[in-house]
Amino acid sequence: MTPARALIPFVLLAIMTAAAHAQSAIADFYRGKTVTIVVGQPSGSTFDSYARLIASHLSRHVPGQPTIIVQNMPGAASLVAGAHVYNIAPQDGTTIGASSTNLPVQPLIDSTGVRFDPRKFQWLPTPAEFPTALIVWRAASVTSLDDMRAKDANFGSITAGSPPTVAIGLYNQVLRTRMRPILGYASMQAAVLAMEHGEIDGYPSIPVETLRVNYKHHLEAGRIRVLLQAGETRTAEFPDVPTVLELLDNENDRALVRLANAFTMTTTPFMMGPGAPADRVAAMREAFTDTFADPAFLEDAARRELRLSPVSAGNVTKRIEAAFRSDETIVRRLRDIYEKTK
Repeated sequence: MTPARALIPFVLLAIMTAAAHAQSAIADFYRGKTVTIVVGQPSGSTFDSYARLIASHLSRHVPGQPTIIVQNMPGAASLVAGAHVYNIAPQDGTTIGASSTNLPVQPLIDSTGVRFDPRKFQWLPTPAEFPTALIVWRAASVTSLDDMRAKDANFGSITAGSPPTVAIGLYNQVLRTRMRPILGYASMQAAVLAMEHGEIDGYPSIPVETLRVNYKHHLEAGRIRVLLQAGETRTAEFPDVPTVLELLDNENDRALVRLANAFTMTTTPFMMGPGAPADRVAAMREAFTDTFADPAFLEDAARRELRLSPVSAGNVTKRIEAAFRSDETIVRRLRDIYEKTK
């Protein structure tokens, strides 16, 4: 046996010993601790539902098995929660953020109220990604895309500059629709309820998963019509409904829509603060990944009717970095749409 080959068992042993020590150090830190998942949306929202599902199972997969709790911190489309995780919460690995879809790339269109750099968050795997859909009520004055191009229609939204308001401006520009944003609804759920009562014609950007689970009865009864989808491809739920991209020939318009999609496709982003130690972030990423494969977690998700389509931390990070590398002309177009909705 050559001297180099003879050293292999000792090298492997040293690597295994170092890994065991690292795992032990992580377990020693988390044992007896409480990890808080700070959700930037109200209790009962889609984001909150996924956070609570994960909180019910995550502890088993974190070394030291800490207690996991959920704290709701709604406000400014998750900007309040994002700033808390970035600037105020302990940077020791005991705080996880769960934000709205817009937070990872919000500074691209408006940095007002943004007190963090999304590229410095340490992103965790996300349990699901779902595009949004444009819906109208059965009795609305518009029931097709042609109708929406031919006449004005009222679509509910939350605030000026919020993602659904931007979606209205985007579709009006690239599809030549004539939607009018009706602002002031406290939440997506409130806007959909107003749609049911005939106050507005529709809502521009409801997550497909929310539509499938929370409004299944309306879909089955034909009371809600789905006219558009925002993703790259048609979803299994609505195979006959076109995506916005399908309807566009202009490559600049398609690039604009793809950038806008970056605000919605990472449906349930989870992250740790920029100062969290790398080894604890790595352990939490592994714990998230293991949780998503846990049969008990999968069974619980099915029972809660929460669909899973996990995205790795690496891919989440790459998407965010790619969005920030977008051509400035396209970014400016999206920013202009945003400004006009304010």
